[in-house]
Amino acid sequence: MEMTYTYRKVLNKGFTPCWYDTDHGTRVAWIEKEGRKWMTVRFATGERKRKPLSDKRYMTPFKSKRG
Repeated sequence: MEMTYTYRKVLNKGFTPCWYDTDHGTRVAWIEKEGRKWMTVRFATGERKRKPLSDKRYMTPFKSKRG
């Protein structure tokens, strides 16, 4: 059984939700962990990737309309 992440669950776990602009469109993701050079990003599909911190320029903070 796969866990479904909601906006509130992501915030309560201390992660940072964001829109991630890729070559194939914009995806919903959140930053799980940040280091000196790398960060761990998880996408809404459950896929987890290790990305360089310089990729933050492609990310826009995700704000819920409900707050």
